[in-house]
Amino acid sequence: MAAYLTMRFLRVAREVFREMRASRLGVFFMSLGVVVSVVAITLIASLGEGTRIQITEILQQLNFGSNAFLILAGGGKFFGPSETRNDTLTMSDMDAIARFDFVEGISPDQFDFAPVSYRGRVYKTRINGATPKWAPLANWGLIAGRFITTRDMKEKAKVAVLGCKTARDLFGSEPPLGRYIKVSGVFFRVVGVLECKGSVGRHQLDTRVLIPLTTSQDRLLNRDWLNAAKVVLVPGVNVKRAREEVVRLLRERHGIHPPQPDDFRIITPKQIIAFLTKASHTLTIMLLLVGTIAMVVSGIVISNIMLAVITERRSIIGIRRALGATAQDVLIHYAVFALVVSMSGGILGLLTGIGLAHVVSRFSPLPARAPEFILITAPLFALVVGGVFGMHPARVASKLHPMEVIK
Repeated sequence: MAAYLTMRFLRVAREVFREMRASRLGVFFMSLGVVVSVVAITLIASLGEGTRIQITEILQQLNFGSNAFLILAGGGKFFGPSETRNDTLTMSDMDAIARFDFVEGISPDQFDFAPVSYRGRVYKTRINGATPKWAPLANWGLIAGRFITTRDMKEKAKVAVLGCKTARDLFGSEPPLGRYIKVSGVFFRVVGVLECKGSVGRHQLDTRVLIPLTTSQDRLLNRDWLNAAKVVLVPGVNVKRAREEVVRLLRERHGIHPPQPDDFRIITPKQIIAFLTKASHTLTIMLLLVGTIAMVVSGIVISNIMLAVITERRSIIGIRRALGATAQDVLIHYAVFALVVSMSGGILGLLTGIGLAHVVSRFSPLPARAPEFILITAPLFALVVGGVFGMHPARVASKLHPMEVIK
């Protein structure tokens, strides 16, 4: 039985490839639509996957892995405007959180945007009041100088560490260390320059100025409350439970009772990734929908061209039927014909799409990486389209009577 089925398959395959050679122009147009559709789907999926991976890598570079979360002052929607008071998060809260056994480290942050100038060059940029733990907890190294020290914190020193882009914008090729910049009219001595980290979405990470938190609180921003804090947990700790403990502690310390809402937000890395990729996901879904419609259109093209090929080869089909081929033989022949054409177009489109994704990633700022699922999904989708839209022409061919097409 197995030998019979193998022989029959080989015979059908030979006949299909012989007919494909005889109908080269029709095969070309049938496969072209599939190729274009699969290229579009592969490229779009690669751009979406590349964006997701790039954001994940940047968060990992900042040590914002699965064992960390961010506390933001003020309650409300994720990364939206505060819907409650935002001046209740304090250093005493941070000290209380740091006493939990599951907390490895905590980095409080106070920030605002202010003008920064040097010799007539003025830029409005982000000012961060930070502690010495900020750099190690963010896994952020220096390319020059040093970071904020405990002594700077005690003395409320007017020293600054610059993001690498801020340093380039202010000083160009001039060495920045030891020079003085003005931040909101106050002179600060530059003691370090951070390594470059790039950007997350539209958020540029390298345009900032870091100063001691105590200096920010008492000499620049003049406020004692914090904007945010990053909490890094001990490896292996259950993040959900740790988050619940911190929520309970902060509600208790801030005198919040049900049904009052939190006056803070705790954000996990998964939420950040989802937020940053939301726009690209929406665009990806829309473009994939367009690609799917194009695939369906290519299926209609396959169906129509196959009907034209069958009409052109009516006499040959009639001769085959007269020589003993059954209706089932003809049906299988043209069904396999459609499947082979669509599958070939799917594989060619996938390879072309992966190649274009590589070119886009290499020669443009857009990240592109083909996700694993597309390697199976794209050819399989093409095969389904060929099977669905090729079945009708195959049935038409199988129903042709020998006497009708030979006369």
